[in-house]
Amino acid sequence: MLQSAINIVNENISNPDFSVAELSSSLFMHRTSLYKKLLYITGKTPLEFIRAMRLKRAAQLLETDGVYVSEVAYMVGFNSPKVFASHFKEEFGCSPTEYRRSKKI
Repeated sequence: MLQSAINIVNENISNPDFSVAELSSSLFMHRTSLYKKLLYITGKTPLEFIRAMRLKRAAQLLETDGVYVSEVAYMVGFNSPKVFASHFKEEFGCSPTEYRRSKKI
């Protein structure tokens, strides 16, 4: 189930409208069942799981030269670079720009 969830999120990572409802539907699970199972396996709610996957992909993209932070935000499904930066800082403890600088050392 976890690998399927990962694959489905990866397939929809750039879609800002991808939701927990779509994930549960794709997995043929009720939202409540998905919530319980993901929380048990990962310690994250489905929404947190999707966001964490988006942010991990963003971190990979930020290590690539020539891609603006705002472009990365849209590439991983955030509608707002400001919201993206806020969630990124919450997840990694630094801004996307600081993260990029730290990886160029």
